Amino acid sequence: MLRVPSACLLLLLSACSAEVVVETEPFDQSVPVTSLLEPVYAEVAIDVPNEAVGDVIVRDISADLTIVNPTRALTLEVGARLSLSGQATPEQPVLYTNNNLPAYFNAASVLLPTQAFAPGANQPVTIRDPVLVQAAGKPRIWLIINNTVKRVGIGTDTLPVNILLNDITFHATVTKPFEGVGGALEVGGM
Repeated sequence: MLRVPSACLLLLLSACSAEVVVETEPFDQSVPVTSLLEPVYAEVAIDVPNEAVGDVIVRDISADLTIVNPTRALTLEVGARLSLSGQATPEQPVLYTNNNLPAYFNAASVLLPTQAFAPGANQPVTIRDPVLVQAAGKPRIWLIINNTVKRVGIGTDTLPVNILLNDITFHATVTKPFEGVGGALEVGGM
């Protein structure tokens, strides 16, 4: 039986691939809330950093953001889905309602179940959902954010208002193979 010290094994493996930690630059997204009780959907496009595009193996992936309800009297309800198809561009979100949902909407995976955010809420959220793995290797992904006014309290807020998704950051540890770098290892079938 051939025994290879673990340090040597790691060195051999590193000749064929590299583990890369990828993190997007934090960005903010303001989502207009224009409806009462019925959700409006805002589709947002996100370009994935080059290090995580192509033939990658995901070791770990998560997303961090802060959801802010800047109103004084409105309870806003928000949820998010991940889609591998979309119409939005990073510069131009696309809005739709239940009356004109795109065909790919039902295939989008729920990342953040719909929940209510009280007036003035400033809530950090971390998403560690296996569905994020679907995004790995893709050059662009889309978030579909549903939102609506759930309750109206005493105050002077008027529609439209915006729910704020602040400091959205995706973190991933991926292994990216480098084909043709293995040299004798590839010839030897290792």
